[in-house]
Amino acid sequence: MKRTDRLTEIKKMVAKQGRIELTELSQLFGVSVVTIRKDVEILQERNSVRRVHGAVVTPEEPELQEEEKDSIMGIPLVNVALKEKIGKIAASRVNGSGWIFIGQGTTCYYVAKELAKLETVNVLTNNLMAAQALAKNKRANVVVTGGNMINSHLYVAGEMFMRNLDNLYISTAFLGVGGADMHAGYTVNYSTELTVFETIQKLTDNLIIVVDSTKFDRTTFLSLGKLEYADMVITDDAIPEKYEKYYRENGVTVLKPMDITR
Repeated sequence: MKRTDRLTEIKKMVAKQGRIELTELSQLFGVSVVTIRKDVEILQERNSVRRVHGAVVTPEEPELQEEEKDSIMGIPLVNVALKEKIGKIAASRVNGSGWIFIGQGTTCYYVAKELAKLETVNVLTNNLMAAQALAKNKRANVVVTGGNMINSHLYVAGEMFMRNLDNLYISTAFLGVGGADMHAGYTVNYSTELTVFETIQKLTDNLIIVVDSTKFDRTTFLSLGKLEYADMVITDDAIPEKYEKYYRENGVTVLKPMDITR
């Protein structure tokens, strides 16, 4: 695609979506992030868009404080546009008066932000960022689990977490992972995350993995299980084709923005 055509498409996409990550544009157009930055600079000179940290927004988008642009409660935010779309799809899966569990991580934080827009919702979470997002909905019924706080990632886990969940039933659980690999399956970074997964899996019949496309072909420290660990995966449109094919062949439902909007 010629640069002139790409500039036109970027302008249209930003006008429609309000904000897009540079990495997402790079993937969509099959060019480097450096090339996308140059495109955005040209559009910014024309006052067609405005570049912010790692993303491009409409020129009318209000300026944010540096902390708001880069982090939430001190936790870095990356691939925001992808996670926002995942959050919207996740929220669309919630109905009725059952209890929802939201796990740790920033992808789950964006799920919480979308759930906060529902008229009423019942949420159990160990994710302090998610609890903060849900607090904006005064009608939301939010319970934060007990446990030891993992300061570096703002969630609680451990033995007290497991004890506090005895005899509960969760309608739907949303959990994020550190990596998804064809051979290693799902992986997480810490043993505390592994404990959360094992505990929640016993409390629900509807466990959903929320994972953006940058996590595929990536492994972290501890193996959680095969890619069939959950019956449903919510991701974005840039999921590698081989993974989508594998999921469908093994009975795992894949939800992504392109499918939802058809």
